[in-house]
Amino acid sequence: MRRPYPIVTTVILGCLATLVPAGSAVVAQPCEVEEIPAGPLRYEVLASAPRLNRRVTGPVEHYLHGVPAEPVDSFVYDGNGSVAIDGRLELVIDPVAEVGIIEASWTDGHGDWSYSQQAFVHPEHWSGVRIGSSVNTLKYLINEGVTSNVYLHGDTEAGMGVLPTAFTFLATWGPTKVELNGHPFENPFEFPAPDWIGHAMVTEGVRHPDGSVRTASGEIYDPSQAGAGAVEHGDLEVHLVFHDEHFPITDNFPPIFSFFYHLVFEDVSIVTRENDAPIIVDPTCLPSLGTRENPRPRQPGGRRD
Repeated sequence: MRRPYPIVTTVILGCLATLVPAGSAVVAQPCEVEEIPAGPLRYEVLASAPRLNRRVTGPVEHYLHGVPAEPVDSFVYDGNGSVAIDGRLELVIDPVAEVGIIEASWTDGHGDWSYSQQAFVHPEHWSGVRIGSSVNTLKYLINEGVTSNVYLHGDTEAGMGVLPTAFTFLATWGPTKVELNGHPFENPFEFPAPDWIGHAMVTEGVRHPDGSVRTASGEIYDPSQAGAGAVEHGDLEVHLVFHDEHFPITDNFPPIFSFFYHLVFEDVSIVTRENDAPIIVDPTCLPSLGTRENPRPRQPGGRRD
């Protein structure tokens, strides 16, 4: 039986929907808002304590906006190049309607970054694997830009074997906007330029405290051992990546991307509940879309420069 919920008012805090009890004071917001109707489920995730997984593996052949693009190892399985930095991620998603918002900000050696995503598009591979009506039956999901309670990576064929097979509470894919030091960090390659392909996953633990990824026998993981990776069922992580979809062959790892950026947030809080209130997003407040006072102008079709 569905539980009764108190009447609530939805307000914007940090460009994410937040519920407050009816009758509470609500400060007027100077930004335009867009209301996404209530759906059956709502995931809310707050994450901090990210690790940047990125190691330049030789003389830099290419830079992108001052950041090394090649050769870069973006998974550093042995932990060499997995560095703790400051950052924060906020996410509100309706996984059934595939609507919501992801925002993240962090600081690395190149400055202050921001990541903003409001659109979700299915990947070019399976969107996840679930156990079907029998433990011996697998259900492969396809054409879903947001999935929940699935297995990804490893030997699932739902994503490359770049990580061990991991139970994933929530996963998203789609175009995202990125900024570095207040300026657009644009994708100069192909689709979806100038945006990037973003991918977020809330999973059980994959990385050890030293940043390494291991096999079940304790060895350093690599994709050739996709079916033998170790995970920590009592841990939570949020993985956040963005990359191009140019699919060249480079000296990077993964080699099919011209630019790849990979964070793992280690301090994670996740709330799942029935979604009795609409999700409110504030497009004019998102860092990558301009400021409240000076939003970047929209181009035909709704894209912003």
